Amino acid sequence: MPKPRLAAGVVIALIATACAVEPIEDPGIGTGDLTTTVYAADGSVLAEWHAEQDRVLVTYDELPRHLVDAVVAIEDRRFWVHNGVDVRAVVRAATENLEAGEVIQGGSTITQQYVKKVLLSDEVTLERKAEEAGLALRIEETFDKTEIFERYANVVYFGEGAYGVGAAARRYFGKTPSQLTLGESALLAGLIASPTLLNPFEDLDAAVARREIVLDAMIELGWVDVSDAIRAAEEPVILAPRGAADRMRFPHFTEEVRRSLLENPALGKTPEERLERLMGGGLAIHTTLVPDQQIAAEAAVSSVLTEDGPQAALVAVDPRTGHVTSLVGGIDYYDPQNPTAQFNLATQGLRQPGSSFKPFVLAAALQEGVDLDSLWPGGRSTTIGSGADAWEVTNHEQAFFPALSLREATVFSVNVPYAHLIDWIGPERVVATARAAGIESELAPVPALALGVEEVTPLEMAAAYGTFANRGIHVDPVLVTRVVAPNGDVLYEHVPTLTRAFSEQVADQITATLTEVVRRGTGQQARIGRPVAGKSGTTEGYHDAWFIGYTPELSAAVWVGYPEGNQAMVAPATPYTVTGGTWPAQIWSRFAIAALSGTAYTPPPDLPPGETVTVRIDLSTGFLAGPLCPRATTADVKVDPRQVPTLVCPIHNPQGVATMEDGTVPDVEFLQILDGLVLLEASGYSTRLVWGAETQYLPGTIIGQFPAPGSTLDRGSSVEIVVAGPEPGTTVPTVVGLHRAEAIARLAAVGLQVQVVTMPAIDGAEPSYRVTAQDPAPGTPAAGPVTIWVND
Repeated sequence: MPKPRLAAGVVIALIATACAVEPIEDPGIGTGDLTTTVYAADGSVLAEWHAEQDRVLVTYDELPRHLVDAVVAIEDRRFWVHNGVDVRAVVRAATENLEAGEVIQGGSTITQQYVKKVLLSDEVTLERKAEEAGLALRIEETFDKTEIFERYANVVYFGEGAYGVGAAARRYFGKTPSQLTLGESALLAGLIASPTLLNPFEDLDAAVARREIVLDAMIELGWVDVSDAIRAAEEPVILAPRGAADRMRFPHFTEEVRRSLLENPALGKTPEERLERLMGGGLAIHTTLVPDQQIAAEAAVSSVLTEDGPQAALVAVDPRTGHVTSLVGGIDYYDPQNPTAQFNLATQGLRQPGSSFKPFVLAAALQEGVDLDSLWPGGRSTTIGSGADAWEVTNHEQAFFPALSLREATVFSVNVPYAHLIDWIGPERVVATARAAGIESELAPVPALALGVEEVTPLEMAAAYGTFANRGIHVDPVLVTRVVAPNGDVLYEHVPTLTRAFSEQVADQITATLTEVVRRGTGQQARIGRPVAGKSGTTEGYHDAWFIGYTPELSAAVWVGYPEGNQAMVAPATPYTVTGGTWPAQIWSRFAIAALSGTAYTPPPDLPPGETVTVRIDLSTGFLAGPLCPRATTADVKVDPRQVPTLVCPIHNPQGVATMEDGTVPDVEFLQILDGLVLLEASGYSTRLVWGAETQYLPGTIIGQFPAPGSTLDRGSSVEIVVAGPEPGTTVPTVVGLHRAEAIARLAAVGLQVQVVTMPAIDGAEPSYRVTAQDPAPGTPAAGPVTIWVND
């Protein structure tokens, strides 16, 4: 190769000709992509999306001084004093290039490197170096040194697809630049010269050796104490897991955000344009997810289910705003062994809702003027229609019920009355009501719709039940509130869509009825110590189990089943038959207790005089006020008798329910049966139940006890309680898997006496107090007492 004819003096002359320079227009950071950041509702980062270039903009003020010093020391030690071109370095480089016969050294300053990145090509010639020098001089006339360094810090390449120190700090160390140590800053500065060869993921020894060179340069310049440099050189390199920067936090929610934005025309005319903008436009995407609630949702699911059994989906919505505050779409989004890991069960999983669809039938009936206290046919089964269109309906476990009011048919989820109800009002009205409430999936107007045979998603159910919570006003669910461009322009801002689905009176009647479902019906395992309205659902064959519940502040849907579908949740696949009132209700209650912790209690809507009771409530927690609750947080509140909280505030009163510790009988009169049984058991007493005749009290209410409250009675003795309720059924219900108190209550609800046999826990395990076996078997005629075996 012939030697370059351009001598060092010529290079200097070219530079000199550029000395009469004019300022240049700000070139910014060039045409490179910018990483998009997705934020949770509290401002924390959920994900950072990028294409080939991962670049997160930072300001000079966000950079620690030792990072700036490290970069300047190793890349351009005279940066703060030269005017954009370091003549000494240029002469030295030109001389070595002439001697080598090719360009082997550039002598580029930080300003020149910036110019090369944003204004020039990668070509390495003396002519291009001259052009680079001239542009660098003009840049120095335009910006001060800190502005130049900030731009350089955002374009320089550090390897692993990371452009700029913001992306590099996160990709290598899982940190922001301000969090970097001196040793980490020195290591990053060392990568600039050769990011591929010095990549610490590939050759950590080389990266560490380069770090020592950077620290030596800083010592030489007097920018770091020797002792600090020694400690930094000995600092162990703790790298973030390779590729961790590309992992999304709460990925099922975050991926649903991406999917929804790819359909949003505010980000572009075509899906391709939207994807390009999402992955390289440097957008700030603000979402509705509340991390504390999301953590509570995931913890609730994992505390009930195991990895090798059924899975769960959970969606929580604020019914007042439509904000989706938490979303569990599966177990592990990144599990390579699970073919359904990235399938979002919460938004894509269409499943039959079973009896959890009944509230929409009830709402349609109430809108047509049907009275909640109207009686509907009972029995064990019925047939609707005739001939080829005949529809045979059977109650769960073929249970027999007498004629029931619409309220009681809902509370105990009885199928026969609902079959007659939809036959009377017509399935078309039910479809219209469900659609108005927020169900968007296609629903066939068939009579079996009353029992939830048409498929829906958990997100739809959470939003639709939120319409009941919001007193008949439906708010469309939303995941993204705002999208902002790098220049501050707001590309998209969510405007809530509110529609009146049905009247306040209808919504309040639904809420009152569904509150009874949780207090004394099929949803009792969803109790959380404050009024909750909700409904369980179980499909034929036990393939899907649901519980959807709400308070004025929160509406949440829980689905449990197998992602592949059509697999029964019965023994031996599951410990016991899974219904909506078991695992889904348990998950819901555990989630809601955490999600609503600290949320002030919201009294129910105003009620006519004479239909309220006054109770003292801790407004900060929503429980009954106890003796240790701060007076500033307690108040007398008028509520519907059926919506009175049932537990003493456990946050300020560690004992929770005030049990009798001195051998006196607690007062359980006018409590619901499960509350009374729990209180008596906690006080050390067994119970003997007597089923009372029909009375003015709500079924399941304890209307008498013996001995009287306050009587002295040895622990272990039996207390007789008299319970109001419907006429006894004729078959034995399933109680295996239920808590002892709930099993007794369920058996008592159909007029059966109970004998309890306690079994010690196996191998010293903690007692679960759950029923492990029963005799007679479920579904057999109810005759004589029922024996249950309990793990005690």
